[in-house]
Order: sequence, then C-alpha cells, then structure tokens
Amino acid sequence: MSKCLKCDKLPTLAEGQLSVFLWPPMGHTMGKIKSLLKDYEDVQTIGGGLSFSIESRDMPEFAHKLNTKLTLQERQDSNCLIHQGKRTPSIDDFSCVTSLQKMSSLYDAQWLLDILTQERMTSHFQPIVHAQKPHEPFAHECLLRWQSENGQLNSPARLFQTAQQADLIFQLDRAAREIHIRNAEKQSVRSKIFVNFAPTAIYDPNNCLKSTFEIIREVEIDPSQIVFEVVETERINDPDHLKNILATYKEHGFKVALDDLGSGHSTLNMLGALHPDFVKLDMEMIRNVHKDRFKSELVRKIVDLSHTFNIEVVAEGIECKEEASWLVSQNVDYMQGFYFAKPQAEPYEFLNRRRAH
Repeated sequence: MSKCLKCDKLPTLAEGQLSVFLWPPMGHTMGKIKSLLKDYEDVQTIGGGLSFSIESRDMPEFAHKLNTKLTLQERQDSNCLIHQGKRTPSIDDFSCVTSLQKMSSLYDAQWLLDILTQERMTSHFQPIVHAQKPHEPFAHECLLRWQSENGQLNSPARLFQTAQQADLIFQLDRAAREIHIRNAEKQSVRSKIFVNFAPTAIYDPNNCLKSTFEIIREVEIDPSQIVFEVVETERINDPDHLKNILATYKEHGFKVALDDLGSGHSTLNMLGALHPDFVKLDMEMIRNVHKDRFKSELVRKIVDLSHTFNIEVVAEGIECKEEASWLVSQNVDYMQGFYFAKPQAEPYEFLNRRRAH
C-alpha cells in the first residue's frame, strides 16, 4: 500500500554541523536577524539573504530566540533552508525551503515529535446513551490523551495547538484516528465508536485515509460500527473539500457526524449540503437549555429540521438532570456528558459487563 507523504511521514531534524540560510524581508527584519546572529559562526550575506553555521544541538535555542525577538508576521514572511554540512543551495533544494515560522515551530515541537515516535498516546471513551434508555450506551466517543514523561495523562489541546503551528496536524490526526481504532478493538467495544477528525488534516482523502482504512480491515471492525466525526465544524472554509471527505467515508461503509452544530451560522447552512448521518448539538447551546427561551427554541428547530432529513441528533455536554429531561421531551435521539459518565480508559459497556460477573 502506498503511503501518503503528508500524513504518514514524520519530519526529521538534521543533526551535526548545519548550514542555515535565511531570506528575510529587507529592512527592519533583516536588521533584527543580524543582531541575533552575532554569536554564530561564518555569518555571510548570500543571494539577498544570510547564512551561518550552527550545531544541531543549538537549534532549539536559536528557534526560541526567533520566536521571542521576531513577530509572527516577520517569521511568516521570512524563508529558510537547513543543510547538513557546508555547501551553497542549488535549484534542487527549492522544495525544502520553508518559512521561518514553520522551522522555528518544528524545533519547538520536538516534544510532540517524541510523543508521536514513542507512541505515547491513548484513548479514553465517553458513552453516548439512548435518550429513551439512558442506561444503555448507543456509542462511545473516542477522546485522545497523551502521556508525559512522568506517566501523567493529559488532554489533547496542547498537542493540536502545537501540531497546527509546526505543520504536524496531518501526522497527529492520522495517528489519533488509528490509535482509537486499535484501542476500540483491544477493548472489545461492541457499540458504535465516534472517531474525531479535522478536515484540514486530510489533504486528499483517497490517499490520506488509506492507512486508516487498512487498519480497520486489519482489526476486522465492521465499517458500520464507526462514525467519523468532523471537529471544529464552525471553522470550515472549504465545504466542497469536506463534502469530498464525507463522501469517501460513506463509500467505504462508514457513518459521518457533524460536531458543534449551532455554534455558528455556517454550520446550519452546511446541514443540507453535507447530509450527515448524525449531528451533535454544541454544548454551549445545551447549557441551561431548559430555562433559556432562545436556546430552547433553537434546539427545537434544529431537532425538527434534522429529523425531516433523517439525521439523528446527539446532544453533548449535558451536566444535570434538568437538561437531560428537557432534551428527552424534545425527541433528541442520543445524549452525552458528565451527567452520564466522564471519559475513562475502559468503555462504559465493558465496565458493566465486568461488574455483572
């Protein structure tokens, strides 16, 4: 099976003696970079830019200086190239030129590269229950956790923030999808599983999803058991790209869900165009919905509209009995939140079976 170079390959940081070439905008930015290079060797002017020598072990410190002394715009507008040893760049090196922002972010993301290479990530499972039978899990959402060097488990927010900055979101999102699938098989999850994905992390679904589909076949999970859930729906600026991704999932027998419906006007517009199997109501809309007239009217209309198009509705972020009772009265199909169960290492259904014995 051919690999997707954007998703399946982690960047490697050059080691040993390095030659660094920088092409900042002329003027103030050039002056600031020159002042940063006063302590480095072989600083030269070359092709309208600068070059210097540095040991690879000193690159994280240099990257930190860049992030401290230059603005984000200056780092984005400056280009760089890194070579092992000493030689002048040629036309063959053009594809390796990147922005100073991406280069410095990649060195700042060494801890994330370590987590990905050492596979220090795992899944927690949060049940999604039937609205009419809240003690029965209909599905589990797979939520990513990462392990620090002292063994502590952490939420994924920092992972994804760093991955976006360092252009590692393709690799992280792929790894997360595949970890969830393997863990669901390992834990013998019998319900459906909701697996999150970011559309911006899938460049071309026909290539980027190959390894994910291969693992699903390998662990022998029926595609109908898996729901791929779009995260950050409100940030989508290319609906056609998302439509292509969802079509690819459906062609392979999977279900799809839109997350955070109602968090932005654009998400409601996409409902008819994308026609997902499930929609998840944004937790901010659910908070105190039973005593907020605006929220309650909005939820009623979304539920009615979704059911008109045979789309099932999941209300997430439920924290109290009153919210749950009101949502049941409005014919929401499924519910999720701390009121029912917090995310945990073992799926809810597995814990029930274990206690039954």
